[in-house]
Amino acid sequence: MDHALALRLIAVADSAGEPIEGAPALTEGERRWTYVPAQPWRRGAHQLLVATTIEDLAGNNIGKVFDVDLFEGVPRRFSTASVKRAFEVK
Repeated sequence: MDHALALRLIAVADSAGEPIEGAPALTEGERRWTYVPAQPWRRGAHQLLVATTIEDLAGNNIGKVFDVDLFEGVPRRFSTASVKRAFEVK
């Protein structure tokens, strides 16, 4: 993972979509993203938010296809949305 992008483009939110303050970090040779909230985790639903513009070291991202047919051209607009993954703290 790209260190600067991972720290800026991955976030944690509560079930209402409000950001949860905390400290993200990359470990294990920048292959594992961890997050320690500023306050103890509250029980209930949460969301992991990943911007579709995040890239790995090869420049691949989840906001566009990895392979592009150069004969068809490349779209000029890319999505800046987020991918959300729900999780629950028990």
